[in-house]
Amino acid sequence: MEIDDLKSSWQESGGKPTSPEQVIQMTKINQHPVLKKIRFKLLFEALLLCVLLLVYYDGFDGDKKPFVVNLLLVICIVIYISNNVLGYLSLRNPVKADNLVLSIQTHISILKKLSVFSLLSSMLYAGSLLLFFASSIAFTQQKYMLIAALVIFTVGMFFFSIRSWKNKIQRFQKLLDEFH
Repeated sequence: MEIDDLKSSWQESGGKPTSPEQVIQMTKINQHPVLKKIRFKLLFEALLLCVLLLVYYDGFDGDKKPFVVNLLLVICIVIYISNNVLGYLSLRNPVKADNLVLSIQTHISILKKLSVFSLLSSMLYAGSLLLFFASSIAFTQQKYMLIAALVIFTVGMFFFSIRSWKNKIQRFQKLLDEFH
């Protein structure tokens, strides 16, 4: 097919003309709607966790908790936020090789590492938060039941997160298998 035939076919297809600025804007990965949602979620979570760090000591009686529990909570929140930022930064630049197949392979490898670090940081954060609120409490039967329910909920969310990461990785693996 000649280039003139291709141009005329394109014009006859009814597609509206796109300005060069729109094409440039469309090719920028930072403008991708999924990345915008991830960025919003990241900023929202980071803001909420920073607010928690600012008020937990006075608002949740952090001064009455053991120092180690306070330190663990702060460290785990920082690890959690850092992991999310690193994950976002790695997803923002998905092309990591000279060709598409190598780039997908590299992306799968990065996703596997991200999944492990994400799951670990989430569990550390959830565990430290649970430990913070459970320390220095006089336990009763109801409080034990509440803690057990929170642990069951956290474990359930952990398995849901594992499944979600597996699905993401499998989608890219399926895409890679289609190339072979």
